[in-house]
Amino acid sequence: MRTELTTTASYAGMMYSQDFQLWYTYFKRRIEKKWRPEELSFLLGKPDHAYIDFERMFQVEKFLTQESILLDRIYASSRIEAMEFHRQEFEVSQERLVRFRIEEDELKWNYSIEVPWIFLTGKKKLALPELQFEEWKAEKDLQLESDAMLHVRQKLDVLLDSNYFEHGATALQMFRKVEHTGLVHLQIFPRHLKNVLYGLIQQNKLVVRNIENSFSFFLTDSQQASRKQYLLNGWR
Repeated sequence: MRTELTTTASYAGMMYSQDFQLWYTYFKRRIEKKWRPEELSFLLGKPDHAYIDFERMFQVEKFLTQESILLDRIYASSRIEAMEFHRQEFEVSQERLVRFRIEEDELKWNYSIEVPWIFLTGKKKLALPELQFEEWKAEKDLQLESDAMLHVRQKLDVLLDSNYFEHGATALQMFRKVEHTGLVHLQIFPRHLKNVLYGLIQQNKLVVRNIENSFSFFLTDSQQASRKQYLLNGWR
């Protein structure tokens, strides 16, 4: 009989109630999108650990100050999850400890959030926020993965043949170009774009540069030279 392996990790961070509200909003959005934290890091133009650290409650306020506008752009939404916090009369807002627990097995992640606040549900009839979540791991459908990568590569080949990368392009800009397939069964995730892009980097067709603390993708010098020569030959 096979025993299912489970690992458990626990994280905690100090935050104000309004920062928790935003943290919770972005966490819930990610789960609904079925994106992994490293995919958010990629779309933000950051190393893999950047969004993971935020979700695990490291320097939440600083991250929100720097990235919340771009996160809203990524999700095409600025709606914040509704919640109302109980406060005693004359009580001032202060940072409090929030805990985040992750249990992982072979099939899914289970998340639980422990908060120090009491939520009001009276006059506005707000529902209590969910504090338990499940995130199922993606099934390894090799054919769908292959089809998704092929779709992204074909879209990027068109961009490579144009001037699209002349001044650089961000991961989010490219994702907007490739995410729509017109096929119900084929969904493009940020990981598909990321894998294809790094394949193009290995082929010396693109290079990644850090521009104002965010990654952008450019044609390599050799690709730019080849393109200029091609255009010159076409004008003769």
